Amino acid sequence: MRRFGWIDDRILILVYGKPDVNKFTFQPKVKNDSQHLKECEIVVIDDLVAVERKGKMVIEDVGLKNEDGFFILERKLPNGVVYGLGDKIGPLNRREKRFRFFNRDCLLHTEGEDLYKALPFFIFLNDEIVYGSFFDYPGYMEIDLDTKGNERYTVRIRGNGFVNYIFFGESMREVVKNYLKLTGSNFLPPIWAFGYQQSRFGYSSQDEIIDIAKKFRDRNIPCDVLHLDIDYMDSYKIFTWNGENFSNPKKMVDELHEMGFKVVTIVDPGVKVESGYEVYEEGIKGDHFVLDGNGKPFIGVVWPGRTHHPDFLREKTRRWWGDLHEEFVKLGIDGFWNDMNEPSIFTSERALNEMKSRVNSLDLDFGVMIPSLFENGVEDLRNVYDEIFHRDDEGEMIPHHKVRNIYGFMMTKATYEGLRRLDPKKRYLIFSRSAYPGIQRYGGVWTGDNRSWWYHVNREIVRNLTLSLCGIFYTGFDVGGFKEDVTPEMLVRFYQVGAFMPLFRNHSCVDSRPQEPWVFGERVEKIVRKIIELRYSLIPYIYSNYALSVMNDEPFIRPLVYDFEKDSKTWNLEDQFMFGPSIMVAPVTSMGIRERLVYFPEDVWLDLVDLKMYSKGWNVVPAPLEKIPHFQRLNSVVMKTKPMNYLLERKIDVVEFEIFMKKSFSFFYYEDDGVSNDWEEGNYSLRKVEIDENKIRISKIDGNYQSKSTWIFKIRDVNGRYRERIVELRKDELILSIE
Repeated sequence: MRRFGWIDDRILILVYGKPDVNKFTFQPKVKNDSQHLKECEIVVIDDLVAVERKGKMVIEDVGLKNEDGFFILERKLPNGVVYGLGDKIGPLNRREKRFRFFNRDCLLHTEGEDLYKALPFFIFLNDEIVYGSFFDYPGYMEIDLDTKGNERYTVRIRGNGFVNYIFFGESMREVVKNYLKLTGSNFLPPIWAFGYQQSRFGYSSQDEIIDIAKKFRDRNIPCDVLHLDIDYMDSYKIFTWNGENFSNPKKMVDELHEMGFKVVTIVDPGVKVESGYEVYEEGIKGDHFVLDGNGKPFIGVVWPGRTHHPDFLREKTRRWWGDLHEEFVKLGIDGFWNDMNEPSIFTSERALNEMKSRVNSLDLDFGVMIPSLFENGVEDLRNVYDEIFHRDDEGEMIPHHKVRNIYGFMMTKATYEGLRRLDPKKRYLIFSRSAYPGIQRYGGVWTGDNRSWWYHVNREIVRNLTLSLCGIFYTGFDVGGFKEDVTPEMLVRFYQVGAFMPLFRNHSCVDSRPQEPWVFGERVEKIVRKIIELRYSLIPYIYSNYALSVMNDEPFIRPLVYDFEKDSKTWNLEDQFMFGPSIMVAPVTSMGIRERLVYFPEDVWLDLVDLKMYSKGWNVVPAPLEKIPHFQRLNSVVMKTKPMNYLLERKIDVVEFEIFMKKSFSFFYYEDDGVSNDWEEGNYSLRKVEIDENKIRISKIDGNYQSKSTWIFKIRDVNGRYRERIVELRKDELILSIE
């Protein structure tokens, strides 16, 4: 491959060293030099690259070397802010931080720890330039963003080379769009995936699941989805059911469906080593598992004990894995939750024996070495990755450390493609713990095993915003915290943040306090019910704008800087964010806080709770426990409907358009059936609404989906004047007077 080239006129590809695993990620077609960004100048001297645009230096390499098995690039990093790099604990602005990309099931989710996802894409912004940079290497990588303060950043991989893509644009919005041109547009989940979802590691029988479902309906708390964690399996064997506690899964699923619930099951990649277990036997017969250094299926330890892991690099294995979902599809399972797919492996025979040997040789005179052994023991036990080898479709052996970061991506791809073969019409929910760029084509993600800490209430905002900037739009976190014991006030604030995430799910661990909405008594239950009802009232706004986000490659949730990058006060704001194009959310994330400081970036904003207006600048707003501070942008619309118990309980045939305006503007409204893949063939409705001081014009723009509904326009202007207009939507073109 040439040293550099252009994919299109705003995506530059740079090749460093000798990349040998990029065939598993992206192989875009490189165009002729005549199709490059006209104002760019590129110079290559002794393998170092300099890229200048409009007289400003964008890329300036200062060092490239191989050292102790690592390939290292050093570049200049001018003054500015850096966003992205995915699901990492830390500030929104990543500058002066160091991150490692080697997908891992970490314990605490604190700053500096590896996490489950490798998304080595960042956006650089200052007053003069904005660009994006993606280092495509699916193995071990470190990125140090100027921790020494010398205006340098370093990329260090355990490998022979990588591909670097540079994305140009006039704004962050354009940079993200160009990044998604390469990595792919997002999947569209079913509409019910935007409803509230309940889960717990510890729902141990079908009777308990049915009881939880009945409690939601009896207490009039909206809920669309119940999740089954590993408790449903027979001895933690994937694609099986516990015959004692889940003796009739078909009956359970049917009963839940009758009550309006969808069912999502967890699926791990570890296959129990057990003669007679069908999945294991098929995997051995089909040669589907990763190998050890001796060419035999690698044995790791996960939930069921000794396990093998599928080699998802191979197309035949991905197809086999996808087809394994057939029986669950026949049962009526509605979604699949891919977990433990970094992959998380507790230990191996070698690592366990080494630990035993070290423990057996201990002596009290070792002093401080004794506690250090046990402090590091978990990591030592998990350090098994150099024992694992993959094969590509041609049979070439590939060390695990070179491709680890795409393991979960490939598993999710296998799941998605299998479901499209097995049931091509139905839209399933798929989300994963591990990820690599491009996973958004097949499913969403969540942030994994967080904790019931106030710190995590706050950090989940940044984690999800950066995932969204890295192109994964369907994201969320475990509301209430997965580990440890949540408190009543913390649970409420967790819900208030979670209600403004695409994936809105409460999930907790078997050894933590239960945290369903009703566990802390009537007052907390009432507050949580109102939060969930607010979410359901916003479904027309959420679903329409999320679908438009998918179509337009624009993040649904995003930091304020994305929309207001010319306002430098937004550059480091990380506890406020945009929820779609019209709503700014400023949640409370600390204990005991009943008011908070909010920055309003432009013009006038409308408080969607008390209808008070706020002008540009810093304002203190009330935030009692019952309130989520959220505000409507001027010249925008928020679409609402009446809450329901679940999203397919009735057709959304009455939609309220709450308009806050100063001057004429326009917006789009999207509809489809919400459950099938027919939207891909044009079975949707896209309407444009143009509104000015005197009239509303509604035009059908695209799609053949037939929708008959009542639209209620509620128009409020900056002078406090309120008007209302109702229309029965029966035609493709309508003009309404609002005088």
